[in-house]
Amino acid sequence: MLVSLKYNWGEDMTKTKKEKLDDVLTALMQVGQIKASGIVSKEGLLINSRTPPDVDARIFSALCSTIMGAAEAASGQMNTGNVSEISVKTQQGTIVLIPAGDKAILTALTDPEAQLGLILYEMESRANQVEEVLGEI
Repeated sequence: MLVSLKYNWGEDMTKTKKEKLDDVLTALMQVGQIKASGIVSKEGLLINSRTPPDVDARIFSALCSTIMGAAEAASGQMNTGNVSEISVKTQQGTIVLIPAGDKAILTALTDPEAQLGLILYEMESRANQVEEVLGEI
């Protein structure tokens, strides 16, 4: 007997990929202490985002892709294995990047005092959901 371990979205199969990715970002934002979040292709293209009006999501996407690419290149050069997370601490908060499969990156911009452990835990779960949605045919 086979048991499916796929995430149960609790919705009918008529939702589009965009709607499913909207649901992922909505759930991530509900963790709190997150100012912005997004799903970015490894090439730097914006897939989906939740950003305040003063943030250009397309530029943020391109920059996040560049950061991930640089980290992966450094990791490869140093033979340290795959990049599992990146965090960039700034005066205004922390930018967190987590791979979401081979082709996407889940990003978040947190408040300066954010509980990063909780956010990273939630992002790992949401990154798996993004990978699953983007892998659907």
